[in-house]
Amino acid sequence: MKIKKDDKVKVLYGKDAGKVGKVLRVIRSKKVVIVEGVNLFKKHSKGNGSDRAPEILTISKPLPASKVQVIDPESQKPTRVGWKLEGKTKIRVGKRTGKALDSLSSKAKPKSNLGKKEKVDAKTNKKPRQKSKKQNSK
Repeated sequence: MKIKKDDKVKVLYGKDAGKVGKVLRVIRSKKVVIVEGVNLFKKHSKGNGSDRAPEILTISKPLPASKVQVIDPESQKPTRVGWKLEGKTKIRVGKRTGKALDSLSSKAKPKSNLGKKEKVDAKTNKKPRQKSKKQNSK
């Protein structure tokens, strides 16, 4: 999915068409997003009589990711999202302006084994073998 948490998006159609909000959560398995201040519903919670009081909560329900479009930070207009390779990192770019949607400082750095220490046996100077499941079950 090309929409990420903390993206600024605009709702394209539905009861909240035209509203702009920040993505609070992305549920990739269901292809839905929860946007701040959009798709609001009232939920009545019942008190239990002793410690919890009854109240009416306003909650944001998920809406399909196809209903929203990312807002380009430069032009402040909705744009489609594309990908661009810079070195070994994939960067999201807005199709409207071609500028990066993510700043490079917030983007995860490419994975490398330079900073990781590996376990090495001092005698053989090799990595220890992992035990098979049969050996662990004894």
